[in-house]
This record gives sequence, structure tokens and C-alpha cells, in this order.
Amino acid sequence: MARRTFKKPAKSTTELISFLRNKGLIIDDEPYAAHCLQCVGYYRLKIYMRPLETGKQFNDGVRFEDIVELYDFDRELRLLCLDAIERIEVALRAHIINIMGAHGGPHFYYDAGYFHSAEAVAKVKKLGAEGKHLSITHYKNQYSTPDLPPIWCLTEASTFGTISMIYADLKLQYRKEIAREFSLSEKLCVSWFKSLSTLRNFCAHHWRLWNAELIVNKPRQARAYLDDLQPNGSCYARLAIMQIMLKKIDHDGRYRWSQRLEKLIDSRPRTVFISAIGFPEDWKDRPLWNGQLG
Repeated sequence: MARRTFKKPAKSTTELISFLRNKGLIIDDEPYAAHCLQCVGYYRLKIYMRPLETGKQFNDGVRFEDIVELYDFDRELRLLCLDAIERIEVALRAHIINIMGAHGGPHFYYDAGYFHSAEAVAKVKKLGAEGKHLSITHYKNQYSTPDLPPIWCLTEASTFGTISMIYADLKLQYRKEIAREFSLSEKLCVSWFKSLSTLRNFCAHHWRLWNAELIVNKPRQARAYLDDLQPNGSCYARLAIMQIMLKKIDHDGRYRWSQRLEKLIDSRPRTVFISAIGFPEDWKDRPLWNGQLG
């Protein structure tokens, strides 16, 4: 396909409101619409307009508020995902520190025997040597031997992606021991941590989530959870693996994450169909969500 010359002009807020009205969008509160276009931006809101359009025109009865409600719903969904991912990431950090520290001490990563390759050891050491996080610089200012910080300093300086790679690089017996803390197999943990790390970046960059097809790092399917992990390219599949892990981390239900998710889904805008998020119609009755699983 031949590429074209980009000729679209930048439009003022007033011009954008006129443009949207000409496409059939109902705008009753023009100052409110102008404020949203200025503070959120037309281009960001545009991806929430597309499901409400047929061709280049808005469907009958679509209001500007419908677009903002859809945007706000997606934002709340991302924040809820980030809340769950934070708890899972922190738990993984703690299990690596506690279990590997018990086996090999604070500097176990000096010993290649705990990893499946010398390259994996080099990656962890590089983090300690080049990291600029306060936990690392504080250690180097206070101690000379060993020259690199203990594992808890390194994990504090690491992203979820790095933490998940450290876990995946451990030898099988240690991956299994850590996985038992989540009541999962190590194969699932390797896949699910990687999947959630990708989702975390997705949410942190404010990308559309509710009806996105998440094709990168799909979570590995497991027989015990098969009904909730297919198709595994949906948002729902990621929500399911977070729920599975949180049932172990939050064993007494103190975080009330699933209840907050249910409230969000129940209060979704009229333009959101749960099938677009990947939710099955009977999701509330399934063991994963009604307290029968785990």
C-alpha cells in the first residue's frame, strides 16, 4: 500500500467540538466538553469514540458524556489492575528474598549454582553494579565488602519485569519452592509473572484496556482454571490470574479486590458489554469468584 502525505491540520478546541457535532455526537454541555478535550485530549478520547461509531458517524443518541464515561471506566479498570499487580509483585519480591536468602544468604546471587546459567548471574550482578536506586547507593556508601548489595536492595531497585526474569532464571528446584507460596506450578508462575509484568506496563502507559486484544505474553493456560483462561488474550484472563494469586496473598480477603472489581463491572457505562472485556455471562457464579476455589 502506497504511503500518503499527512495533511490533517491541528484543530482548536472549538473546531473539534464543531467537528464532533458534524459527526452526529450530542454535546449539551459545551464548556465541559471543551475542558475534557483540553485536559484529556481529543486523540486519547478518540479510541473510546470508535466503538460508538458506524463508519464515520456516531451512532444515534451517543452523547459526549458516553465517551468520557467509557474513558473513566477504562481508567478505573487499569487502576484496579495496578493495585492487584503491586501486591503480587511485592509478594514475589518477598518470597525471593526469604527463600533464596535462606538457601544462600543475602548475596546468594554470587553463586551460579542457584541459577540455570552464568548469563543469568551476570544480569543480576549488573543490576547491583550499575543501579542508581537509593537502596543500592546507600549500600555502596556504607559498605565495601561484598562490593554488591544484598538481594533485598536489588529487588527494591527492580521493576516487575526484572523481578519476574530473576525468578525465571533460578534453577527449577527454587522456582518450585517459590511457586508453592502461590499454590501454583512453577511453569504457571513463570508465564503469569511475565504476563502481569506486560499488563503492568500496559496500564502504566494509560493504554486502552477494556476491549483490547492482549496478544503479547498471553498467560499459560492451566487445566484447573481452563474455563477462565480461554481465550487467554482477553482482559478477563488477566483479571482471572490476578484473582487466583490474590486468593493466596490475601487469604482473609482484607483487600476486597474482587468485590471492588465486581462493583466496577456492575456500574459500567451502558456502552460497555462485559463480553468485550472477555467476561463470561456467568462469571459471578464461577468458583474463582464466588469463594469456592482455593
